Amino acid sequence: MDKSHYQEMDEIFHPGNVAIIGASPSSDIATQAQVKTKIRERLYPVNPKYKEIFGRICYPSILDVPVPVDYVIISVSAAMVPDVIQDCIRKGVKAAHIYSSGFAETGIKECIELENRLKAVAAGKIRIIGPNCFGIYCPKSGLAIVPESPEEEGGIGVIAQSGSVAESFSYYARVKNLRFSKVVSYGNAIDLDCPDFLDYMADDPQTKIIALYIEGVRDGARLRQSLSYAAGKKPVVVIKGGLSDNANRIARSHTAQMTGTPQVWRALFQQCGVIQVSSFDDMVNTLVAFTHCRLPRGNGVTMISNSGGFSVIQADLCVSEGLEMPKFTDATIARLRQLVPVAGTSIGNPLDAWPVYYKVNEDGGNLADIIKVISADRNIDALVLLFDQFRYIRRVFHGGAGAHVKTLTDVMLKGVRYVRSVLDKPVLFSIVLDPFLQEEDEREACLMMKAALEQEGFPVFSSADAAMRSLSNLYRYAVRTSQAK
Repeated sequence: MDKSHYQEMDEIFHPGNVAIIGASPSSDIATQAQVKTKIRERLYPVNPKYKEIFGRICYPSILDVPVPVDYVIISVSAAMVPDVIQDCIRKGVKAAHIYSSGFAETGIKECIELENRLKAVAAGKIRIIGPNCFGIYCPKSGLAIVPESPEEEGGIGVIAQSGSVAESFSYYARVKNLRFSKVVSYGNAIDLDCPDFLDYMADDPQTKIIALYIEGVRDGARLRQSLSYAAGKKPVVVIKGGLSDNANRIARSHTAQMTGTPQVWRALFQQCGVIQVSSFDDMVNTLVAFTHCRLPRGNGVTMISNSGGFSVIQADLCVSEGLEMPKFTDATIARLRQLVPVAGTSIGNPLDAWPVYYKVNEDGGNLADIIKVISADRNIDALVLLFDQFRYIRRVFHGGAGAHVKTLTDVMLKGVRYVRSVLDKPVLFSIVLDPFLQEEDEREACLMMKAALEQEGFPVFSSADAAMRSLSNLYRYAVRTSQAK
């Protein structure tokens, strides 16, 4: 992206004064979101129905705001938007986010004509995000899309055609320990489109990884160029919405853009070097892995489990994801025989070593020692640690099960800190949390373990499947960028 275009985009994400046209003290999400952030003192509500909103003077028109305005959020009926944009142009506003829907996405002739009129009014005079979108979330500047948007800054950039997909990341910021640099929902994209945001986030030094949700495209050649440019600089994780016939139809009615066949899109993503995932959960889990893991140097994985049967299933999953569970060296096996009881266990990879989850206070034979031994094996490039033992621990420790899990967590941390800092290998945790099966004491213990691990910067997943798929995405990226064998 050339310097002037980057500067223009950066100013959109970091505006000075902001106005909300159609602001409301009750029903307007945009107003409720902005008044809770650092942008509050530069926020100017506009609505002739009110004199004051949330302690801020409310003006009857954007033309009545007594200071220059850089960015406006428009939340009025679709029919009013072209006239409002004309007022914004007279005011000298640089960019407008149009929250309002009721344009070409409806498929109705009059609404399509209204969108065309809006384009003509804005063309070359003001930059437009939308219509039919949630707009921008940028913790550094204070722009937010929902009241729950965290104020903490991070390195994940999100580009989403869907407002609800963009908004969902505010929730996952809390439950998955993710933080964001910029999030944009761009809707119908009558002006600024996906490639504009891709080019910008590719050059944005705060953005370390880009997540993209796309339904359709206006200019396929430009999208290809922008995807390749971004993927050449940092990881790009993408979901293409509308690959099935039914979803394709829904996508076209959602944002009024052309879609394409699954084969075309998959070929495009492969050629551009982006990481395609099939679900929102897979995208979030992949972001967790990239945020909290170093890249593996190879595809050799070890896992500590508590079941021989599940170990077989997990080994199959590992291979299906393009990873391997190689045999331990003879030296590793010999050392494990000194640490793991023989009866009821399986000294191999994955390691079925359930007794060690109970022996937290023994020197020279606890879980931390075993973690260090298997992770140091020359055939191993990453460790996945599965915790699904609470019901067994409860049978042994009864009312003291929670305290035991806390001690066990401390022991785990001793081992995995060594793997990360000394061996420099990625560590991923799976803590099974099933609200339909788990009792309150089990949920409390598992959430305590999850919080302790996340506080130390380790990635935590709700299943071994999720951990393996995310690790596989890390490995594929490492291979593509020549950072793994």
